[in-house]
Amino acid sequence: MSARLAVLATVLATMFMLINPLPASAHIAGSGGSPSNYRATVTGIRPAVPTVGVTVGVGGQWVRVTNQGAAEIVVVGYRGEPFLRLSADRVEVNQLSATAAETGQIPGVPESVDPSAEPSWVQLRDGNSATWTDNRIDPQAQGDAQASGSWELPLVVDSRQVTILGTWQRVPPPSPWPWLVALGLLAAAISAISWKQNWHRPMAAAIAGGILAFVLHLLGTGFAPQQGGPVFGWIGVGAVAAFSMLIGAVSVLSTVRRSESAPDRVITVGIMVLLLAATDISVLWNSQLPFAGPAVLDRALTVITYATALGLLVAGARLVGERSLARRSQGE
Repeated sequence: MSARLAVLATVLATMFMLINPLPASAHIAGSGGSPSNYRATVTGIRPAVPTVGVTVGVGGQWVRVTNQGAAEIVVVGYRGEPFLRLSADRVEVNQLSATAAETGQIPGVPESVDPSAEPSWVQLRDGNSATWTDNRIDPQAQGDAQASGSWELPLVVDSRQVTILGTWQRVPPPSPWPWLVALGLLAAAISAISWKQNWHRPMAAAIAGGILAFVLHLLGTGFAPQQGGPVFGWIGVGAVAAFSMLIGAVSVLSTVRRSESAPDRVITVGIMVLLLAATDISVLWNSQLPFAGPAVLDRALTVITYATALGLLVAGARLVGERSLARRSQGE
């Protein structure tokens, strides 16, 4: 049963990597955004006001406005209507704003979309910052095929018109094939360990290396700007990293001690790493990554993670099959 599960997981994971090279909707840990081929940046605030902070996610997938001392900041919606308000350490949304409905801040679509209508404010949460997805900033939401462009986000800060200015630019993605070839070779090398007579210690080292690579990848995503804020981002990163190290430690100990269940542990850790890494492999074919470090480092860590998982699945399946044959031989 373990062997069949390992083979099925290996086939599905390999098929996904080869035929579905699309950006992930989000990383499983943290919420910095998905890899993109667009770079969005904030170029300035006109007129300059020190009481407004702005952060833009990868490729303009989300934007955060922070109140750094203003009495009131009102974000203007797509149709010129008041959309969000930050004041007195609370975030409020205009229930009559069509932008609020389109960006998921309120359910449904309001009957009135008159930009001049008196806003009806309702509190969303406490805090001094608001984060949302905005089509004016995300070039992919606009369906714009141009290589570069500019964007503006209008605000009203203490009754004064303020505009956040920014640009976006398409950055050509790298070729994924060198990375995929390296992944395949490393996976083959790890699976080949199962043919060694004394495979336990090398297999334990491979497991530890794969788990370490995955945890370092997680830490890199945690240090990147998070859509839900650093607290919630690090909660996700910490939970996944801790679980990964737990299953890795159990498998390493079982393997080093030459436990009879070691082959099953090898399969288990391979499957779990694939599930936890999810579609993070899309970093191989995107140029802009939600990772606080060199992109090449994140790609290398991802290759090691996936190669280890796939190699462990193949190796574990072989070891389980070999164990079953030995048991049948003893039974005869």
